[in-house]
Amino acid sequence: MSDQNDQNAAKLIEALVPKLTEALLPQITEHVEAQIGGVVKKSDELLDKLVKQNESNETFQSAAEKALADLADKAGKPAPKFGGNDVVLSREDARDPAKYRQAKADAESRGVKVVFEGRD
Repeated sequence: MSDQNDQNAAKLIEALVPKLTEALLPQITEHVEAQIGGVVKKSDELLDKLVKQNESNETFQSAAEKALADLADKAGKPAPKFGGNDVVLSREDARDPAKYRQAKADAESRGVKVVFEGRD
């Protein structure tokens, strides 16, 4: 009798699995899509925040470079030029110890390097 019960249980399971799958699949799909939608939404929010932060940093850097140029102009000294992230010095300015020290200090404070015009 035990074998007969096992066979009947196996047939019942075999008959029910497709029907259960068919009934549960839409609910599972909806749940997974909701989860993925939340991840996509959060990713979009974080990407937007990163883009805005980058724009803000670029605006601040541009304003800082302009302020430095204005101060140097008022002092009658040329300000080091900034190219990309690096501090760029002309060969003439690099030969001036005070200008070189200032450019080096600026570069160190920003975590970049000093490069010379005309060099890659």
